[in-house]
Amino acid sequence: MTIDVLAEDLQPGDLLELSTESGTQILRLTAVERRTHGIKFMGRNHDGTLYSSGMKYGQPARCVRQ
Repeated sequence: MTIDVLAEDLQPGDLLELSTESGTQILRLTAVERRTHGIKFMGRNHDGTLYSSGMKYGQPARCVRQ
């Protein structure tokens, strides 16, 4: 099941659905850093590939809940 949460509510360990150039990836977040204008996060997909991206505060993020 997927739910929408605000970017500032993301925590390490969350499963985030992220759209990339190679398609949609499900990432387990390993780090979430709060910055002045938004957040920066890093996570790995099921293959172990590391992704890094960011979002502005208030932006919806799609999380997978098990």
